[in-house]
Amino acid sequence: MNQAHDAPTDSHTQQSQMDELAQLLFEGAQSGAAIKDLKGVSDDLLESVYAYAHRFYTDGRLDEAETFFRFLYLYDFYNGDYALGLAAVLQMKKDYAKAIDMYALAYALLKGDERPMLHVGQCHLAMGKLTLAKGCFETVQLRSTDPDLLARAKVYLQALASNGTAPPESTEDTDSA
Repeated sequence: MNQAHDAPTDSHTQQSQMDELAQLLFEGAQSGAAIKDLKGVSDDLLESVYAYAHRFYTDGRLDEAETFFRFLYLYDFYNGDYALGLAAVLQMKKDYAKAIDMYALAYALLKGDERPMLHVGQCHLAMGKLTLAKGCFETVQLRSTDPDLLARAKVYLQALASNGTAPPESTEDTDSA
């Protein structure tokens, strides 16, 4: 085959696929539908992908986990667990500012779940923003009913009160993915 002849066809195919994706995104934005709904992707399939993403995360294969969580979030941006998983990966990769943004999305989607707020506090600690971190942990103390989460927030607040820092290695304690 002549590669020079194939190149325009490949380029045309890629452009066609990009146009189709752009149209899907536009339709989704207009109707408020997630891509999974527009493409007919089942929740079971996404949950299977989530299992892989979580496995990569727990195995420390963060680049792979990030790829899978990004895919999941792109396909179903209404699922707070996917945003939470991506945020946890970003936090573990020490990309704290982006992690905070994703935790904010997860917090909005997971109404009543204070895990994202705790992790935002951890990110602020890692960036040396102690006042913001303290505010996050205080919010968890005020709003959460989860005994484990309350205990964790209390440890952070006690450490901040006693010496102005967090417990060692605590800013990377993310079990959210």
